[in-house]
Amino acid sequence: MSHPFMRKFEEHPLGVAFEDSNVTAFFGDRRSTPDALSLAFPDFTFIGLKQTHSDIVIASPYEGAQPEGDAHFTKAHRVALTIRTADCVPVLIHDPDSGFIAAIHAGWRGVENEIVRKTGARLQENGTDLKRARAWIGPHIGLESFEVGDDVASKLEARLDAVRGHSDVATAIHPHDASGKKKVDLLSIVRAQLRSIGIESERTTEHAIDTFTSPHHESFRRDRERATRQISFIAFK
Repeated sequence: MSHPFMRKFEEHPLGVAFEDSNVTAFFGDRRSTPDALSLAFPDFTFIGLKQTHSDIVIASPYEGAQPEGDAHFTKAHRVALTIRTADCVPVLIHDPDSGFIAAIHAGWRGVENEIVRKTGARLQENGTDLKRARAWIGPHIGLESFEVGDDVASKLEARLDAVRGHSDVATAIHPHDASGKKKVDLLSIVRAQLRSIGIESERTTEHAIDTFTSPHHESFRRDRERATRQISFIAFK
């Protein structure tokens, strides 16, 4: 896809970044540690969540201990909403009409829990229709690398009916291969879930590097317990 703001994504020492006059959207690679990000973006206060593959959406900045959740949103400036991933899909949203930004962590459980659609619902409850919102989808495990059993495939298949009218997801779950597993295209499902909340494909940018095959990105499926996490964020300047 070629979009007006997609061309503004530029290489960064810690990943890739999109920047305009008021928003920074960033997808980290394995170099994007908390300390490195704080040094690279000293004007931002970085805020994260206790990610548990839930469907919980949090308003940030919050008070007290770090809450459990897998998406958060804010209107505050210089507050960087972070998401940590190692194969899961990082999704960043900016709605210029309402002045909200959001960051979403969507692994297969998050896709099953419809965390993208539930984040959209929270934003809509706060006064936006998302008709001019834009989204960025970052590095995650790709179709050719993501093999699952029938149990996971059936859970994801059960969520497709809600988005079939918004995008072609007929090939999101591929038939059994020689290993007896099915392959899943998380990107096509997340893309469809974004469309279902009003963010059309022409306002979505995909930096869809396969984390499993990329030597520059963390991958839990590839490295298991040795994997750490790359950090992505979105912030108002």
